[in-house]
Amino acid sequence: MLFFRRVKEKRRGLLLDHPLDNAPCCQNCEALCCRSFPSVELSWDEYRQLETLGASRLHFALRGPHKLIIENGCEFLQGSKCGIYQHRPDICRRFVCAS
Repeated sequence: MLFFRRVKEKRRGLLLDHPLDNAPCCQNCEALCCRSFPSVELSWDEYRQLETLGASRLHFALRGPHKLIIENGCEFLQGSKCGIYQHRPDICRRFVCAS
């Protein structure tokens, strides 16, 4: 029996010092960053805002950062676009793919 391995394409990302809206590299993206990471860290205000927006995959932490679990795709992803683009967390605003 043969097993076929999917070859993953290596990508790199950058976490910028400042938010960047409508980055050129994101225009034709398939939302790989929203599908590739297990979670994103949230501030308390971001946690509360996402809770208000109906997030069901929030992780409340007594120690360390709160998180939104995005493993296998962020729950706010609509096709390949962010459904809460204007309200997305800071870390999402600052992340861009480098290659």
